Amino acid sequence: MKKLFFGLTAFVLLIIGGIYGLLFTSMGNSYVAMIIENKVNEGQQDVKMKVNDFKLTTKEILFNASIDDNSTINIAGDLNIFAKSVDLNYDINIIELSKLENITKQKLNGPFSTKGSIKGDQELAVIKGISSIASSNTTYDVNLVDFKPSNILFNMKNAKIEELLNIVNQPIYASGNLDIDADIKSADINNLDGLITQKISNGILNAKLINKELEDNPKTPITFSGNTVTKLSGNMANAKVDLDSTIAKLDVSNASVNLKNSVVNSDYILFVKDMSQLETLINQKYNGSFSTSGIVNVNNGVIKINGKSDIFKSDTTYDIKVADSKPEYVNVLVNNAKIESLLNLVNQPNYANGFMNIDAKIKNADIKNLDGKVITTILESTVNNDVVNKEFEQKLKQPLVFKGNILTDLVKTQAISKVDLNTTVTNLNMEKAVFDIEKSSFVSDYLINFTDLTKLYDLTQTKMRGSAKLAGNIKQSSDNLEVDGNSKLFGGDINFNLINDNFKANIDGVEIKDLTHMLYYPEIFTSKSKIDVDYNLATKIGKIDGNLVEGKFIKNEFSDIINTFAKFDLTQEVYEKVEIKSDMKKNIINTFVDMQSKYTKIKVPSSTLDTDKNSINALIQTTITKYSFDTTVKGDLSNPTVKVDTKAFLESKYGKKLKEKTDKYKKKLQEKLKNKIDLNKLFNKAPTTKPSTNTANNGPTNRELADALRKFMQ
Repeated sequence: MKKLFFGLTAFVLLIIGGIYGLLFTSMGNSYVAMIIENKVNEGQQDVKMKVNDFKLTTKEILFNASIDDNSTINIAGDLNIFAKSVDLNYDINIIELSKLENITKQKLNGPFSTKGSIKGDQELAVIKGISSIASSNTTYDVNLVDFKPSNILFNMKNAKIEELLNIVNQPIYASGNLDIDADIKSADINNLDGLITQKISNGILNAKLINKELEDNPKTPITFSGNTVTKLSGNMANAKVDLDSTIAKLDVSNASVNLKNSVVNSDYILFVKDMSQLETLINQKYNGSFSTSGIVNVNNGVIKINGKSDIFKSDTTYDIKVADSKPEYVNVLVNNAKIESLLNLVNQPNYANGFMNIDAKIKNADIKNLDGKVITTILESTVNNDVVNKEFEQKLKQPLVFKGNILTDLVKTQAISKVDLNTTVTNLNMEKAVFDIEKSSFVSDYLINFTDLTKLYDLTQTKMRGSAKLAGNIKQSSDNLEVDGNSKLFGGDINFNLINDNFKANIDGVEIKDLTHMLYYPEIFTSKSKIDVDYNLATKIGKIDGNLVEGKFIKNEFSDIINTFAKFDLTQEVYEKVEIKSDMKKNIINTFVDMQSKYTKIKVPSSTLDTDKNSINALIQTTITKYSFDTTVKGDLSNPTVKVDTKAFLESKYGKKLKEKTDKYKKKLQEKLKNKIDLNKLFNKAPTTKPSTNTANNGPTNRELADALRKFMQ
């Protein structure tokens, strides 16, 4: 038994001696120094640590090391292993932290320096030191009980925010100064007691880094400042936050954090002061201001937000849940939002004044798996004529009132809407308007019902009457727009297709007489149309090419004059095919017309229509059997002046006979007409279709000339 006892004792002493020899002798110290070097330098190619001096005994420690000859670590002092007490001084100066990634286990950058002392034993040790981290003046005083932090005094002045971001390997999103003052009487996570204050001053956002598309930082920088006061009690941290910037102001009166389970509850008041400042960050211009307030709860990765807002000058409430960094549901109720405020926010002119409501209940807000409904109600609102006239060169005078409903279903990546919009000039319906959020595309049908075309005058500056319907489809992607449409009008079809700026239309079978009646144009011709239109909306240049089929003149002043002069009833002629060609350039339409029947030939070699001035200037060349004459039409399109050149007619056999009879019976005819018409001015006179009061100073109208000639020939 004694041999066993002495043998075990010798073995233990041998182990202790071995440890002592390994740790506390020169040879052992050299071995430990080599282990430290190998551990730090492991995997490093550009960085080498060298332990210049290492001495560890039961009474003292000395450690001196260098990193690439420009960084040093010095630790020296008394060390009592058995009493577990220390009295050390340290001086650490690291020029580049990234060279210690093997030890820190994360990427750090920039310089770091600190020096101080550690004094005490296991029951109580005190660490005191200073540092210039991030160009700051930092002091710290930490009490250790059982070598665990107890009381902590920490004071940092004028730390550079940009340097702190660089140290923790983050982009330099901002610059400024940070002060931290911490007085923690108890650092026990179960029994915290302390106060931490933070102050940010002279903060400036790095807009160019946040938005790399910016060519330069804004001339007016986005500045910010803030104060945070955090009280530690038990296992809770309760903070009060006051953050102010040129964009917004955030106030949090009580943000409570349970440090054991990481549950956060906080109130907030956010006032967005000037949304135009956001343009430097997002390359999108917004305007105006709004406020919002509410409560936030964070628990195990789930965020719930309940709040209210006055955005768009409305009464808005919202309820949002985010799980695993993805929105789970969103409920938003917007009451009495001002349309003019919404337009101002998205940087649009004040096109309209009115109110709208939005009721959104989104069960799943995952952008790839949407599920929910949105109801948008536009209350009775009015277009701002002055603004629309200025922006779109319109001439609106009458009030334009509108209201409507939009019902939207959110399905996966699509918003599918049914639109019902009613205005004082037309009604618009879309049964299925689909916007694909992922593809940024829009597809929809549409039906526009013009119940009273007279109400379109302000928009078109063209007098119209009657009603019309237009139906079609819209397709829009990020770089392409396609619109097609069809209208059943006056016994025919109007079909059109718009691809970006290129507009093409086909008019087939539309009755021209009814069309001219709708447009308040003189009703002089009836036929079916077959016309193609090709027009560019951007350049406002295009062509019209087609034919009028089976046309006939309607009885009118022009046909009456022809009947009188030539003893020919123009209304009995049938024009199987009337060729029409027009060139359009902005507001000017130049038209060529060629029409021929069995006994007549009518050509319009030159016709100019000015849609801005609603005027016409046309030459009509007419041949009836063996007689030819020209007619000019000028002036207001709805009531033009018509002049007939009878020179060629008078040189004919029939014309000479008529002239002889006129001279012979001039006195008789003048008496019959009771001096209403001066027959000396009858021929080569430029008659007008404008109404006459038949006073002595007014010339005869076409109707009067025609009546006179009829009476004369009887």
